Amino acid sequence: MSLKKQLISLLYLLQKNKAMLPLFISDVPLHCINEAAIEYHVPAKLIISILNIERGKIGQAILNSNGTYDLGPFQVNSRWLPELRRYGYTPEAIQYNACINVRVAAWILAKSIVSQKNFLPGVGAYHSHTLKHNLSYLEKVKVNFTKLDVFLKNET
Repeated sequence: MSLKKQLISLLYLLQKNKAMLPLFISDVPLHCINEAAIEYHVPAKLIISILNIERGKIGQAILNSNGTYDLGPFQVNSRWLPELRRYGYTPEAIQYNACINVRVAAWILAKSIVSQKNFLPGVGAYHSHTLKHNLSYLEKVKVNFTKLDVFLKNET
């Protein structure tokens, strides 16, 4: 089955069973997740798995102990802002616009995977480049991805 058909099936099942979904999806519209997945060649299930871990909210800005902020549903770290400004993204847009937040998160995820030259460490690098934190985050992603995968297989 093509990636496009898989994403369409995933979106249909998620919209149909939104109340039954055992994972947290936040306020991010599913079409935004789909568009980001297609644009950055990142599986929608992976994006949803990360969203379930990050659990940020639209409009949220959380101060970290190192002085940076995590913005919006995907908790996009403010250390990315200088680079993101070059592409026209403002901190306010990332913080308050769920579609921009997921798009930026998918871009960071894709960039992390490419920079690590290996898929799994790249997924963990979305959260941290420190090995201990990278591996811990990756385990959380695997658990959430597996839950979503099982749910979707039971619904088809």
